Amino acid sequence: MKKIKIIIFSIAVILLSILKIDAASFSMSSSTKQVSPNGTFSISVGGDCIGRVNLSVTNGSLSNSSVWVEQGYISVTVTAGSSGQVTVTATPETGFSDADANVYNPGARSVTVNVGSSSTSTNNPSRPSTNNPVIQKSPDNNLSSIAIDKGELSPIFSASQQEYTINLGPNENVINISAITADNKAKVDGIGEKTLTPGNNFIELIVTAENGSQKKYTLKIYVDETPQTFIEYQNNKIGIVRNYEGVIIPENFVKSEHTIDDQQITTFNNNKLTIIFGINDKKEKNFYLFDKETNKILNKFFPITINNKTIYIIDEPSKIKNAKLEKLTINDIEIDCYKFEKQNYYLLNTINAEGKNVKYLYESSENSIQLFPEFLSEFNNKTMTESIIIYSLSAINIILIAVIVYLIIKIKKGEQHEKTK
Repeated sequence: MKKIKIIIFSIAVILLSILKIDAASFSMSSSTKQVSPNGTFSISVGGDCIGRVNLSVTNGSLSNSSVWVEQGYISVTVTAGSSGQVTVTATPETGFSDADANVYNPGARSVTVNVGSSSTSTNNPSRPSTNNPVIQKSPDNNLSSIAIDKGELSPIFSASQQEYTINLGPNENVINISAITADNKAKVDGIGEKTLTPGNNFIELIVTAENGSQKKYTLKIYVDETPQTFIEYQNNKIGIVRNYEGVIIPENFVKSEHTIDDQQITTFNNNKLTIIFGINDKKEKNFYLFDKETNKILNKFFPITINNKTIYIIDEPSKIKNAKLEKLTINDIEIDCYKFEKQNYYLLNTINAEGKNVKYLYESSENSIQLFPEFLSEFNNKTMTESIIIYSLSAINIILIAVIVYLIIKIKKGEQHEKTK
């Protein structure tokens, strides 16, 4: 009885092993065993499995270096060398699975074909025999056309051309894109109505073939970003910039729209201040303090952070005594301000978030700032002390000189009096 149980158990293990093996298959075969020099033949790769297979060849070339297998067989053309043998190897990529999406690692498969003076075709089928015919899924991931409702594609559409340029005018802000696949079993993503901004816009059309292989078509759509609105400021025309790519907007300022002469411009606002980003005749870009009621630019506006404190410098330097106007560069931003003579101190005229003017004293050697009145008090006290000392010494000198002159006159009068006696 014990022996019978052992035999039954062994048979069950063998059957389970057979079932497991049959659950997935991966094979590779050739249409011939011999090919003429520089001739062609085909190989068939696949089985009851799903995933991408990488192909490599020695002494020949392949029509495809990889194929997608999905419960079927894919045929690939091989061109042989002039002599010797042609060996083709198929290696499944990571992620290969059986029909039930279980991980399946069958390892590589290879076929070898002799190169001779003549080729003899074999009667071997391109794939292992099966009772049920396997339907191969189409690998065609091409488009047959791309259509847009404005502008023109450059270059003219071709299924093999994957990158196109479209140039549009300054007032375009939307485009409608449609596309047709070469194979009606393929699908395309990325079509439809797309929102545009001034400058470069990139739209990708992804075509997925029936067998899962993909191809990408890229549309680079350029919307003219030339300023359409200009505002006079200090004898210059400031164009309102329309492309804000790479522009760092000051913290706590929110983007909004404002209309000037039926043209919309972009402004940035906090509770009290409104700024715009403009470009002058010299192609220099800056923020500007803007008055929405009068549609006028008030000042250049320089957001600068010094020792973790952000201040808003305006181009309205205050003239003071014992200082001269100079250019100062802070954090790569050049501004005009007054520098105190024989010192590293500069007067910065700023506006705070509440719209009030505030003066700061900037010390260039230590890159530090402090409110200007504090320094001014110290400076005036020091100056007053020095002035009192100077005035006191001058007064003492005058008194000493007067005493000396008095004594000299008195002595001379005494001498004259003695002579008259």
